[in-house]
Amino acid sequence: MQSIIKQIPELKGRLDDPLWRMQHLYWIENKAGHMQRFSPNAAQLRLHRNLWNRNAVLKARQLGISTYVAILMLDSCLFTPNFHAGIIDKTLPDAEQKLEKVRFAWMHLDYLPPNASGEDQSLAALGTLIKQRSGLLRRNEWHPVSDARTRVAFSNGSDIRLGTTLRGGTLQLLHVSELAHVSVHAPWRAREIRTGAINTVPVDGKIILESTHEGGRYGVNYEMTCQAMENRSKQELSPLDFRFFFFSWFDNPDYTLPGTSGWSDTSAAYFEHLEQESGVQLSHGQKLWYSRMERTMGAAMRQEYPSTPEEAFSTGNDGAIYGAQMAILREQGRIGASFEYQKNEPLYTAWDLGLSDHTSIWLVQHCGGQVYWLNHYAANQLPLEHFAGKIREWESRYGRIAAHFLPHDAAHRDPHGQSYVESLAREGIFAVRVVPRTPDVWRGINSLRGLLSRSWFHRDTLLQRVNPQGEKEPSGVTCLEMYRTAPPGASGLCREAPLHDASSHSADAARMFAEALSHGLVAPVQLRVPPRRALM
Repeated sequence: MQSIIKQIPELKGRLDDPLWRMQHLYWIENKAGHMQRFSPNAAQLRLHRNLWNRNAVLKARQLGISTYVAILMLDSCLFTPNFHAGIIDKTLPDAEQKLEKVRFAWMHLDYLPPNASGEDQSLAALGTLIKQRSGLLRRNEWHPVSDARTRVAFSNGSDIRLGTTLRGGTLQLLHVSELAHVSVHAPWRAREIRTGAINTVPVDGKIILESTHEGGRYGVNYEMTCQAMENRSKQELSPLDFRFFFFSWFDNPDYTLPGTSGWSDTSAAYFEHLEQESGVQLSHGQKLWYSRMERTMGAAMRQEYPSTPEEAFSTGNDGAIYGAQMAILREQGRIGASFEYQKNEPLYTAWDLGLSDHTSIWLVQHCGGQVYWLNHYAANQLPLEHFAGKIREWESRYGRIAAHFLPHDAAHRDPHGQSYVESLAREGIFAVRVVPRTPDVWRGINSLRGLLSRSWFHRDTLLQRVNPQGEKEPSGVTCLEMYRTAPPGASGLCREAPLHDASSHSADAARMFAEALSHGLVAPVQLRVPPRRALM
């Protein structure tokens, strides 16, 4: 650096400032496809000025956080010998696009814009010196020492590599992009990132997790973001604590439209609520942009462009089967309510069975035309005796259970000649009713959709259980919110079928109660006590 300052004396004192370097040395391609010198926007500046050792960024779309991190990585590599950085994204091509931002900025260090000023000429000369110091001359052009598909390296021993997990080695700066998407679509890889890649960064290194959230209140990204949010109450963060950042859609000054037209009463009510609750003063142009964008995005608007963290978490994911119904229940305060069960009304359980898979059970009351979901339990790869014990535990707390609704395969006999119904009887669990198989799963789904419109979910249904691996299992409510249709196959063909994943077992158990009701297996009982009131 001293040799550079000797050749360009006017840079003395400036090259020691990383923010000055980022604002003056690097060129990017803007959204219009034009060259421009990197100039951090408000969100990028806020992140840079408050950057911590561990950072969790929850954001709306297109705020430029990935571009900022790419420039930060390049600058750190060029001005710090033996600096190692890593990029993880939801797919390898997505990670390659981020690495391409690094290549672009490096290749244009010596770029001289049209009608260059004296400062432009000095900065281009500085860029030439940096490229000569950090690269190799090939075919009369300077290139990084190593410029492969998944790695860029420089002559001072620094490099940037990318992947989808990056377990192994040591990184001084790790960028994990769209962890929420990975948490939903490849949860095993999300766990690998948390246990593997994050541990490659030493205490004095930096981690930047940035994502637009999806998946509701479940998954690695949700857990880590919530932990970072909880850290806001700490007076002092340790180097291993994550600092929380939230950037809403109105943090992007580009999200505005000209014009004097208006918007719907629903949008007006939303804006009024946002301004009252959050103290945000939106301009007419911002409101117009949001209302017009919402027409296109539909139900995904609050996921892609959240106004608050809670709004981001309240959204489910693409193809959510019960998403609309559960969202309405949340708005009405019917999820997480605190109410007493009715001692004079019958109790029921509804099951989904798994032998080497999850088994899920709901505890339900149906009275006065309303359905009260009192409790939920799910576990994986545990014997029948374990679940019988859970039933006895519930009966000691709530009272005798009138009937247990099990799917049709509960009557099938195993190789030893025993059915699940008979095995439960040996454990003292009687009053088991096998629900006939519904030929079309969507008929049962529609039955549950109708039932949800008159449902209440006790706060106990929000509890998460820690599995033997030390990870939190989704709550019953989360499973209903996460239950979704299968994504398109490799050929792009859409399949109109529910996806079998960690949420499907509990969703199937809830559907079992709806099907039992439609088959007339739940005896109608008139409510003999006044309706309860939800206590939030």
